[in-house]
Amino acid sequence: MKRKGVFLLTLALLVLLTGCWNRRELNDLAIVMGTGIDKIDGEYVISTQIVNPGGVASKEGGGMNQSSVATYSMRASSIFEGIRKMTTVTPRRLYFSHIQVLVLGEQIAKEGAKEVLDLLFRDHEVRPDFYVILAKDATALQILSMIDPLEKIPATKLYKSLETAESAWGSIVSIQLDEFIADLLRDGIEPVLVGVNLKGKVHMGTSGGNSQKESQSSLLRYHEIGVFKGDKLRGWFNEEESIGFSYITDRVDSTVEEIPCDKNNKIVIEIIRSKTTVNGKVEKGKPQVEVSIFAEGNVGEVACSNDLSDPKTIYKLEADVEKQIKGKIVSAIHKAQKQYRSDVFGFGQSIYKNDPKGWEKVKEDWDSQFPNLKVKIKTDVKIRRTGKVGNSFIPFMKKE
Repeated sequence: MKRKGVFLLTLALLVLLTGCWNRRELNDLAIVMGTGIDKIDGEYVISTQIVNPGGVASKEGGGMNQSSVATYSMRASSIFEGIRKMTTVTPRRLYFSHIQVLVLGEQIAKEGAKEVLDLLFRDHEVRPDFYVILAKDATALQILSMIDPLEKIPATKLYKSLETAESAWGSIVSIQLDEFIADLLRDGIEPVLVGVNLKGKVHMGTSGGNSQKESQSSLLRYHEIGVFKGDKLRGWFNEEESIGFSYITDRVDSTVEEIPCDKNNKIVIEIIRSKTTVNGKVEKGKPQVEVSIFAEGNVGEVACSNDLSDPKTIYKLEADVEKQIKGKIVSAIHKAQKQYRSDVFGFGQSIYKNDPKGWEKVKEDWDSQFPNLKVKIKTDVKIRRTGKVGNSFIPFMKKE
């Protein structure tokens, strides 16, 4: 009787258990690592970069040479239609769970990217933690088709290069899909995306047999930040303004500041850490913001005769770096206010966090308030180290 009871209980539990009813074998899937979306002549051009596991394995094991990736594209009147129509040319069903980068064409961004982003954000198979970047002066298809000698998968190259560049150079920002959408939904802030363009000849970088020498003339380069108003691209910050943006938004991990010391030479300061505090409030009905930046740096390169053992030289150098950082910040704020009228810095968010009651007074009129917003900038730079040698040997070299 006891055994019968155990059997019935086990049978009941088995009924409640679910199986892998919707499982899909790896051999039946085309794993998408990168996606590009352009708009040409009123139609969408959807590009997908699919990894070939056999090609990656063969190159690692030294076996038969196969392509590591395949890039397909399809034109359609809608993005969803284009993705479905792509099954007519791909041998397997597209699987987007491992996507690393989404490349948006400049035309798509100018007209509005909300439909593209909504589709990918809505799809249950797509994780929203991939990077979104803009193709600048090129198509998304061209960007995805570029081959790098150091990375087998171009989408992985885009992914890794973005993270590396952001940590070492202040004009680069990495924005994931969920972060971009969050900035679209929040009051008092507008989104940005980094741009990537082609340096050199496109056909050289897209050739599977290109040598390293050829690839040097056809490289991808992250360059400048795209400024949005809502989901539409308004324009670009140049490199200096992009660095200013990164200082304001506390995104600078490390970067470089070059300070002229005479007509032909300069001192290079490596910024090793930076911390920004933004405080906003409303006083007498007028919004105002204070941006305070504290940065530490080391002397990285000296090509002039400045005496770095003299504290006065260091103090002067710190003041020069402070002035240069402030100049970049002022340029970025001026362009955002006067040309794009877009609060990509999140000054409105700062007012909301620090002065919620004040924000309620200016919230509805923020688009007209922001262009005239008074922003006070304070910079404080400390130089910690001058390297293992003091003054440069360059000024004392024998003249030819």
